Amino acid sequence: MLKVWGRSNSINVQKVMWAVAELGLEYERIDVGGKFGGLDSPELLARNPHGLIPVINDDGTIVWESHAIVRYLAAQYGDGSL
Repeated sequence: MLKVWGRSNSINVQKVMWAVAELGLEYERIDVGGKFGGLDSPELLARNPHGLIPVINDDGTIVWESHAIVRYLAAQYGDGSL
């Protein structure tokens, strides 16, 4: 299952969640950043050494940076529709 790290009020996370919804993907979102903290945790830094959100894990494929994530999701699951 797709996992998304980031808080729901981050505009960059919202871009990713829009793409996830448009593609009808099942996901788990994990609150990180802002009031939730965790940007400097070893777990997040192992996924994104820049310590920023959003970050996704799609069956072992780790992608960070919202535009890169949207492009990845469109290529993987969009079949030309996104």
